Amino acid sequence: MEYIYFMAPILTFAMTAAITPGPNNIILSTNAVNYGFKATIPLMLGVFFGFLSVLTLCLLGIGEIYENYPNFKNFIKIVATIFLTYLAYKIFISTEFSDNNNKRRFTFRDIYFFQLINPKAVSVSMSSSAIFIQNKFSYLEEFILIFICFIISTSTSAVVWAAIGHSFRKYLNDKRKIIYFNRVMALLLLGCVFYIIL
Repeated sequence: MEYIYFMAPILTFAMTAAITPGPNNIILSTNAVNYGFKATIPLMLGVFFGFLSVLTLCLLGIGEIYENYPNFKNFIKIVATIFLTYLAYKIFISTEFSDNNNKRRFTFRDIYFFQLINPKAVSVSMSSSAIFIQNKFSYLEEFILIFICFIISTSTSAVVWAAIGHSFRKYLNDKRKIIYFNRVMALLLLGCVFYIIL
C-alpha cells in the first residue's frame, strides 16, 4: 500500500507530462497520418526506449551536468533547435499518404537519439529525479517505482497519439488535405523550437 501512495503522484505527473502536446506526440501523430499506425511503431519504440534512457541517466545523477554547466545546456538547446527545425522542414514538404513507399522516413534510431536532446524529456526526467527521490524506501526501490510509472505513461501516450493520427487518415484522403495537415503540424513543431529558445 505504501508503494501505491508513493507512486500515485508520480504517475499523475508522468501521465500529464507524457500526454500533453510536445515534439514526440506531434511527430507520432504526423507519421501515423502519413504512413499508418503499424509504420509508426518503430518511432513509438524510439520514444519509449529513448525517454527511459534519459530518465535513467537523470536518476543516476547525470542530469546535474546539464543543470550545472550552462555551456553544455546551451549546446544541447542549439542541437535540439537544429534537429527540430529539420524535422519540421521534412514534415512541411511531405506530400506522402501511403503505407508502403520508399521515401526516407524517420526511424527508430532518429527518434531514440532525439530523446537525448529533447528539452521536454530532459526537463521531465530531471524534475522527477529531483522531486520524487525522497528516501522513503531504498534508492533502488524508488528508482524502480519511478521507472514503472514512466513506462506506463510513455507507452500509453505514444499509443494514444499514434492512434489519434491514424484515425485522421480517413478524413485526410487526398494529397491537398495531407499537405495542409503536414504544414500545420510542422508549424506546431516549430512552436516547440520557440519554447526551447525562450
